[in-house]
Amino acid sequence: MKSRFENKVVLITGAAGALGEAMARAFAAEGASVALAARRHHEENASRIAAEIGNDSLYVALDVANEASWTEAVAHIEDRLGLISVLVLNAAYAANGGVETVETMEWQKSIETNLTGSFLGIRAVVPSMRRAGAGSIVIVSSVAALDKAPGLVAYGASKWGLRGLMRTAAWELARDNIRVNALHPGIIETPLAYNPDTGEQWAPTDKLAIPRNAESAEVAKYVLFMASDDAAYTTGAEWLADGGFMLGPVDPA
Repeated sequence: MKSRFENKVVLITGAAGALGEAMARAFAAEGASVALAARRHHEENASRIAAEIGNDSLYVALDVANEASWTEAVAHIEDRLGLISVLVLNAAYAANGGVETVETMEWQKSIETNLTGSFLGIRAVVPSMRRAGAGSIVIVSSVAALDKAPGLVAYGASKWGLRGLMRTAAWELARDNIRVNALHPGIIETPLAYNPDTGEQWAPTDKLAIPRNAESAEVAKYVLFMASDDAAYTTGAEWLADGGFMLGPVDPA
């Protein structure tokens, strides 16, 4: 297998979830040492994944909404693994509720996790990438950044904000040889795909052009491509992996 990330250090947030694990395994399979960042209550699962994928990969405690936590995490990773070459911003929180029903604290948690957390992460990791001579940042966003998100107003607003963050960061960091891009997946087969109150999917898939949820492993392939030198001529770009969601509903055959 082609080892696109040999001797590279990759930091993934939200690494204990299904997509985070899939990405960690894929990066490690191509030679990377992976820092799996997650909250303390995910330490056991993230540490297990790190041990299984090898390459000196490790768990690092991180609260993405806390600036001091980012500083400590980056220092720990540099001390144990070296300078960071790839940052994948994957941590997410989806508050249930529309404009009139979402609780203010839930709105704030969504913005802090999804948008502020990504901003703090980029700012914390850029010095490491600058010293490494190059870097690649991939923001895992959502099709909610491209369309309305009824019943998920906080999530949608935070993901729209990520588009502005991504494009501005790509412009500002271009001369440091740091690329910044975003991936907008559709519905991924994870717990976030379902309404916790009803157990039903937020968005049914029967009228998608490709009528199913995405698998974490296939979404991970997009992230690896965007992070690698295979996409070396791409920055400030947005990629779709949405099963045709943005095409609109497709009538049954």
